[in-house]
Amino acid sequence: MTLFWSVALLLGLTALFGLFNERVLRLQATIGLMLQALVLTVALFLLNAFGAVDVLSWVRGLVGDLDLSETLLNGVLCFMLFAGGAGVRFRSLEEEKGTIVTLAIGATILACLLIGLMLWIVLGLFGVRIPFAYAFVFGALISPTDPIAALAILKQAGLPDRLEAIINGESLFNDGVGVVLFTIALGLAAGTADATLGGAVGLFVREALGAVLLGLAVSLVMHLMLTRASLYATQLAITLAAVMLGYGIALRIDVSGPIAMVVTGLVIGNFTAPRLPDKLLEPLKTFWHGIDEILNSLLFVLMGLSVVLVHTIPGDSLLVVVLSAIAVCLVARAISVFVPIVGLSAAGALDGDRWGLTKLLTWGGLRGGLALALALSLPDSPTKPLIVNMTFAVVAFSILVQGSAIGTFFKPDYLKSLLKSAS
Repeated sequence: MTLFWSVALLLGLTALFGLFNERVLRLQATIGLMLQALVLTVALFLLNAFGAVDVLSWVRGLVGDLDLSETLLNGVLCFMLFAGGAGVRFRSLEEEKGTIVTLAIGATILACLLIGLMLWIVLGLFGVRIPFAYAFVFGALISPTDPIAALAILKQAGLPDRLEAIINGESLFNDGVGVVLFTIALGLAAGTADATLGGAVGLFVREALGAVLLGLAVSLVMHLMLTRASLYATQLAITLAAVMLGYGIALRIDVSGPIAMVVTGLVIGNFTAPRLPDKLLEPLKTFWHGIDEILNSLLFVLMGLSVVLVHTIPGDSLLVVVLSAIAVCLVARAISVFVPIVGLSAAGALDGDRWGLTKLLTWGGLRGGLALALALSLPDSPTKPLIVNMTFAVVAFSILVQGSAIGTFFKPDYLKSLLKSAS
């Protein structure tokens, strides 16, 4: 199957799922698409088990022409993270910047370490062996949160502005932190990175600070070009070219492309966008919002198909693996947000219900497209099927179970009581 047909069929499935959800299921978009991706995966498993069709050959033909590592890690994340950054306003983040930075960096690093260690221990107790380094690879890719489904539901429940800023801001910045941690952990697992603490810290600082500087440089060039262009087609070409070239430069100079794109998106969204005429700005915003939604949806479908190809884990072990991963991620998320919240409260930077905020950030800490993209981008290894299956299970549980229950667990009055003076 050619690359063109692979992409065409994947987009066709994504469009069909979107229409079916809109007309029949009527669920929040992320939840509806995740549910259909899960149903598709189960159906393909059953068809393959009963030998009705040669499912593996069909799926391999569909996704085999896609270089998942190159396509996802490089070709998808740059657009998703730029679009996410461009949609966030500095004004909404400013009041809670200390909380956001602490959660985005501190909670993400702590969650990565906790998930890696706890998963290695728990799976070992059940006789499932995962290399120690790869346990932290999974911890790194699953630690960042995705607020799309959670915020859509919580806004309907009357989420205060300050809480929305914290959830949105944390998820925006922990994407970049998570990808840097993923790069470090994968390098350690593959033996290509310095295995010392100093080496890991040095790599983190270089990747993060270098990316910030690159993001500022790319956004400056994009700003100068956008403010001098008067045609929508020209401005669209500028944004697409700048994002792709900026990400490409990041890869060439070994800094974090995701962080660079988040910084670029933030600068363009907050400083450039207000200087553009509405007749040009609105189509641009619509285009990038659509790109973000399509790529997230496409990842759900692609992940469901890819799980079928890496189903080499025995059925009894698979149940233990996915349940352990879900439980470990929930416990680690709770600890990783509770510790910073206690520290911020003790320092007087956060005044609110510690346990209530921990429950909200834990249950509302959904995983999404980033985790799927990172898992699929892993190089082939004996451990990849284990990580891909765990990632799919955690993302599916977080979106379908946690996402669906958010509105039930968190009522408007309760949400307003979590932060003092929350508006």
